[in-house]
Amino acid sequence: MTKTKIVGYRGIANDEKVIISGHAFEKNKVKLVEEGHGRRKNFRQTIRRFRVRPVKLTVVDVTVNGTTNRVRTNNKGFFTCELTHNGLEPGWHSYELYWKRNDQRFQGEFYLSGSHETGVISDIDDTLLVSHSTRFLRKVSLQLFKNAHSRKTIPMLDHWLEYLKDMNDSSHPRDFFYVSNSEWNLYDFLIDFFSIKNLPKGVFFLQNLKRGFKDLVSSGKTHGSHKMDSIAFLLRFYPDKKFILVGDSGQKDMEIYHEVVSQFTDRIKGVMIRKLHYIKNDKLILGYKDKFTEFKVPFITFQ
Repeated sequence: MTKTKIVGYRGIANDEKVIISGHAFEKNKVKLVEEGHGRRKNFRQTIRRFRVRPVKLTVVDVTVNGTTNRVRTNNKGFFTCELTHNGLEPGWHSYELYWKRNDQRFQGEFYLSGSHETGVISDIDDTLLVSHSTRFLRKVSLQLFKNAHSRKTIPMLDHWLEYLKDMNDSSHPRDFFYVSNSEWNLYDFLIDFFSIKNLPKGVFFLQNLKRGFKDLVSSGKTHGSHKMDSIAFLLRFYPDKKFILVGDSGQKDMEIYHEVVSQFTDRIKGVMIRKLHYIKNDKLILGYKDKFTEFKVPFITFQ
């Protein structure tokens, strides 16, 4: 178990550049997940995620395909770095992080997306991962006592994939970007969950790192314009790519996606919203369906 380490997140690349980000930690006791972990071990693991101690203003070397940039973490231990990749082909590629302070090296990966491939921008909680985001006690119970093996995907996940195929001219999309209100504290959990459940591999856009039990129980709450800003960034980063937007009826996904469509109408191939059975807002959903129809953007709901 390594306490001092750098966690490099999945990066993103277009035809010209790569963007890599991560955190440097003085204290990070998060362990590898195991299927047999019970409630007590899961509870400890969750607490560890929110008791990390980031290192501010430390130097990290980021190397991509032979090119190295030196960056410094900010006051929250976070760093981001932009490099050229020297003509790599689309697909997944590795990068290296070097921390001179402890003479340690860490590996990460980034995704180079083809310019004209359709991209999927999807929420996670209650869109793919059963989270009960609008039910406080259930949400906290899942976070504290379940792990990536015991947490569940939404029912009828195959339908989700088929709807995406239908919206993409009968072709399965390959480029997935997951924009969530969850914090970077949950990055390891999400990586494990997506791998264990065989969900499409993609790049995560999460919220700022949090610390302490109070932040744990309020994890996943909507803060500011994180989702809108992340989606707008993706649309600018891939100016020739079109996207399908996927979310749920529980929080503000429809409102955010309507704003996206109003600003980038010709870039959105469709909107998919999962209807949560315990939220009765059919009139709201029908209202947004009419709004998307005005923009000639396909809109479907699924469960």
